[in-house]
Amino acid sequence: MLEEYPKKITLPDGLSITLRPMTRDDQYALYSFFINLGAEDRRFLRNVVTDRKLIEKWARNLNYDNVLPILAEYEGHIVANATLHYQTFGWGRHVAEIRVTVAPEFQGRRLGAALIEELTTLASQRHVKKLLARIVTTREGVISAFERAGFSKLTELKNYVKDLHNQQYADIALLVKELQPATS
Repeated sequence: MLEEYPKKITLPDGLSITLRPMTRDDQYALYSFFINLGAEDRRFLRNVVTDRKLIEKWARNLNYDNVLPILAEYEGHIVANATLHYQTFGWGRHVAEIRVTVAPEFQGRRLGAALIEELTTLASQRHVKKLLARIVTTREGVISAFERAGFSKLTELKNYVKDLHNQQYADIALLVKELQPATS
């Protein structure tokens, strides 16, 4: 499944980007990517990505069967991080959660859309039937990108998450994409 990596993609503006799975050697580059995101781009991420020890733990504990991180590189720098989080047990075994974070200077260039497509293909190869995305509702452009990729908004959860500084609640949208017809 991962034999095709690293691979090059070309964005609509002609920019060539390399996609590849994260390795243990990426911990410092990934930390640098997250540190260089603006505070607003980090505000509602699920983890405190400015914690170097957390990024080291991710690199040390890589297990593509549980979480598959795909990195986008431009000129040797990570410019996006996209992950598939597989549910490996229980009633959600057929579901994977998708998360995509793109550096501000690469937003609006369809890199996020390319990563959503890439992860959708990888999830389908793993026989995932549903992809889930949870997005803060103020990120309207991100929600639109997922909807263009075939995700449907199921619901919004009001005041469901708090920013990482515990100062502000936000609503999140739950979006789902069916990869295979649901069977009983």
